[in-house]
Amino acid sequence: MASRTPRKSNQAMSGHKIIVGIDYGTTFTGASYVSTTGSDIKDVIVIGTWPGPSRDSETVFKAPSRIAYPLDNPLNRTIRWGFQVEPGMTTYSWTKLLLDRNTALGEFDDPTLEGASKTGILQLPCGKSAVGVVGDFLKEVRTHILKMIEKQITKEVLGITPIEYWFTVPAIWSDQAKAQTKTAAQRAGFAYNIERPNDQIFMVTEPEAAAIAALNKTATDGLGASFKPGDGVLVCDCGGGTVDITTYLINKVEPLLSFEELCTGIGGKCGSTAIDRNLYRLMSRRFGKAFDMLPAKKKGPGSEFMRKFEIVKKDFGFNIEEDKIYELPLNTRAGKVKSEYFDDEERLVLLSSNDIRQLFDPVVDQVIGLVRKQMDDAEDAESGIINRIILVGGFGDSEYLREKMEKAFFGITITVPDNPQTAIVKGAALRGLWGLQVTTKRCRRHYGFKWSIPFRQGIDREKHAYIDEFTRKKMVGGIMKWMISKGEKYTENHTHTVDYTQVYHSGSSMKIKFVLFSSDSNEAPERVEHTSIKKVGTISVDITDIDFNLFEKKLIDGVLSYQAKFSVKVIFGAQDGVLKFETTSQGKVVGKTIIDFTNTKYY
Repeated sequence: MASRTPRKSNQAMSGHKIIVGIDYGTTFTGASYVSTTGSDIKDVIVIGTWPGPSRDSETVFKAPSRIAYPLDNPLNRTIRWGFQVEPGMTTYSWTKLLLDRNTALGEFDDPTLEGASKTGILQLPCGKSAVGVVGDFLKEVRTHILKMIEKQITKEVLGITPIEYWFTVPAIWSDQAKAQTKTAAQRAGFAYNIERPNDQIFMVTEPEAAAIAALNKTATDGLGASFKPGDGVLVCDCGGGTVDITTYLINKVEPLLSFEELCTGIGGKCGSTAIDRNLYRLMSRRFGKAFDMLPAKKKGPGSEFMRKFEIVKKDFGFNIEEDKIYELPLNTRAGKVKSEYFDDEERLVLLSSNDIRQLFDPVVDQVIGLVRKQMDDAEDAESGIINRIILVGGFGDSEYLREKMEKAFFGITITVPDNPQTAIVKGAALRGLWGLQVTTKRCRRHYGFKWSIPFRQGIDREKHAYIDEFTRKKMVGGIMKWMISKGEKYTENHTHTVDYTQVYHSGSSMKIKFVLFSSDSNEAPERVEHTSIKKVGTISVDITDIDFNLFEKKLIDGVLSYQAKFSVKVIFGAQDGVLKFETTSQGKVVGKTIIDFTNTKYY
């Protein structure tokens, strides 16, 4: 494959930059960086040193996504995070999942997720939100990243070099969760610091970042001949909290690799932490209150109990036929528990190979179900053939998962890149360095507004009918006007515009509101009451500067009223990673358009 040259669009204008990729994960967080003078995946530096005494080796590519506050740990004078958190501390973990807590559980989500907080997991400190905790954690990550870069290029050079931060987010996430991730990053000081006014923050989905790294590494390693235009490559990103699956159609291999989304991606909240939750359920069944009443610092993430279980998870799958007993340290009084489950003298929980298999299988089956559905979707769309599956993410490195996948999808090549847990963070940096490689994407859901249309006799129900106060015509409300459909192709900064008419009464608020809705249903529902429709957020527009005299007007109940007309433009696929909006009226942009995600709910 031909060597790459860095992108030139922004570089030519703004000069030298540093691109930083950040993979904030449910269980672990990684970071990478590359200079815009770089041109190859080998130029990306993955940070392999993280502070703290609890790491197992000198080189570790990710730090645990956990934080401990002094208020909960009086012996600590400052915040402890990542490997600084030691067993026995009160910590907060898996907080990433709380950024998307308003999304209802789907077909492939782990059903035990909603009850996880009862085990002491997925909790928040008193008075802090998930955004606040994530922001505190990312602030520490930012400080460490800048320190690592400073070592390479000096403090003086870093001070005058702009940084682009590329955060990865699950593709399955709601728009609210993506916006909250960006807010947390800004609170942490990323591209929101008065001392660094030229820094910028962008987002890329985790499977896209993984594909950029995995596909380009395969091509540059001399295996590129295995790809040819028309091939379908399924990227299965198995992380701690989520599993994200996107399939790509290879457009060309030479001189530069480019690809597009083959069909609508899918995913679920069934990552490797679901195995942990299965362990908690097993412990609760076997030990009852002796386990349930233990504080989180003895059984939660970061405890000796869970640190040992992490080692067990990584090892499971090798020598699978061997009937092995796994030991987990747990300081509790097990009472009358059978000796086959607990060594009371050594304070060890005893788990058989079959026990571990039963913890893995429900989660692995969900992953296989997701992959199978994606392959069926690709076949139904007649989009092409899927002839390779690439496993990435921390759970993607599981030997047990790989073997089960090979049995389930016999005849399809399944590969795992070196250090699959770093594929995403490398790809994030490459996305910033090289620019766009995914030429077109598929919309994950329908997006639109509700509006009114003339009443249709014999079709619409009378309870939805009303008389328009301005035109006096019989109308029906609650009809969906979909701007973009699920599965529809779109490119970067793809825009859709909808025209809106709204009656404005003199003396009313100078802000108007539009509610943006979405639906995950395959068929776009017609009415807003459909169970699949959810409110994405409320778009608020300041209309102070509008000349209402240019609109049609009349007196309604003695109040001068206007039939105001607006056009709302929604930008999909912006580099920011969040939905962007612009409202125009009378040929010019109207005020400031913002979206409020509070009180988002299902209809």
